[in-house]
Amino acid sequence: MIKSIIQCPINIIVSSYRNLSSLVKHQNLDFLDKYDPQQVSLLYEPLMIVDQNDRIIGQTTKKDAHLLSNIESEQSLIHRAFSFFLFDNSTFPSRLILQQRSSEKITYPLLWANTCCSHPLYNDIEINGINGVKHAVIRRIKYELGYEYDLDLIYLTRIFYQARNIPDDGIFGESEIDYIIIAKHKQNSQLNLLNDFKINKNEVKHIKAMTLKECEDLVEQGVTTPWFTRIVREGLLAKWWPTFDRQELNKDSQASDEIIRL
Repeated sequence: MIKSIIQCPINIIVSSYRNLSSLVKHQNLDFLDKYDPQQVSLLYEPLMIVDQNDRIIGQTTKKDAHLLSNIESEQSLIHRAFSFFLFDNSTFPSRLILQQRSSEKITYPLLWANTCCSHPLYNDIEINGINGVKHAVIRRIKYELGYEYDLDLIYLTRIFYQARNIPDDGIFGESEIDYIIIAKHKQNSQLNLLNDFKINKNEVKHIKAMTLKECEDLVEQGVTTPWFTRIVREGLLAKWWPTFDRQELNKDSQASDEIIRL
């Protein structure tokens, strides 16, 4: 069962991380043969292992960060991630761009989520806090959505959540501290989903611009990812959205130790 809050001492987690590479060498990876090869190749990206306060304590692969055997163990791994929300404010109230994940995705295939969700990598640029995460956002929206306009990215807060894969395969899940980053489409004309995006079909099946009410209805249909579902049901999206529409969110939130646990 997924734990609600990780309470392992840091030295135990670090010790687990040091032993992880030797354990992985003995894993049977034949189960990966059933997945899309392009998605499997991305499982070897290096991610940051963090403690429950988001301090970097090591690195691991995307695969090992998402294995339930590592998430549900006593030395549960937590990794750093981001959730990006792109608003089209040429209408009022504005609309949020949502994506439906492709059927090739290993985790949460065909579920709807916010504009882009991924991970900063363990490298010299993206380990650098909020600025590193913003670099990762730009990298991924270009890769997933073909979106290349200039953006003023705004950091809001961090959330922590854990969830098993949907459908539950008994193999993969999530355990991450998620940076919430928002931006508006700054072009003078209304955002055009066909012209402004060139979606990577291996990552994204469909995109759609939705009102807050439409997002809430989508969640109630049970077709959204766990993180987006919890953000909506906890009232966070309804709190952020009108503040953004009133132009009150125009700079990064002050850095704090707050991590919202969902």
